[in-house]
Amino acid sequence: MCGRYAVTKAVKKTKNIVQNNEGVEDTDNFNAYPTQQLPIIKKDDDALTLTNYHWGLVPKWSEKMQDFRPLNNARLETLMEKRTFSGLVAKQRCVVPADGYYEWRKNDEGKKFPQFIKREHNEPLFFCGLYQKNTNIEFSIITTAAKGELADIHHRMPVILKEEEINNYLNAADPMVFLNSHENPELVFYEVSRDVNNPSNNHPGLLDPA
Repeated sequence: MCGRYAVTKAVKKTKNIVQNNEGVEDTDNFNAYPTQQLPIIKKDDDALTLTNYHWGLVPKWSEKMQDFRPLNNARLETLMEKRTFSGLVAKQRCVVPADGYYEWRKNDEGKKFPQFIKREHNEPLFFCGLYQKNTNIEFSIITTAAKGELADIHHRMPVILKEEEINNYLNAADPMVFLNSHENPELVFYEVSRDVNNPSNNHPGLLDPA
């Protein structure tokens, strides 16, 4: 799953590749978490638009369910089986810029240690997502099975694009063919401070190696 990430330099880089910016400012967020309004990229006609949507999709059929938890992630393997997501795949795809994301490695004693996962050379990464217009405009991040060393940290990870692959996803004639054949870029990771466990902590030191 993906439940926390950092978005700082990625937004600045994203502004250079979009045609429209709907009020997204250069505000660093070192500990982005669900329910926040966060930057996403979507396609408006032939133009890329940068805007802020709420992280955590609430299906319209669940609006009257007071205990329903927003869906932060959408499993690639079941996208077309879930009524919440199947209707969004064709025309309501988005891309979520990030510098990297956090995941928690569990040791033999069951203690969890946060890891920051990113691309080499601090290149931005872009999560594949879906959005819907509800009471709020909301998005979920698409996840897939983790591979290699990342699978030792957590069995799920986001579907991740490089900058040059953004249009390939947003313009895909058959999005499921694209998603199922896509290979994530090489990623690296390192342990960071447990300060990231608390969503109220938001400072550059969260990205420093522990």
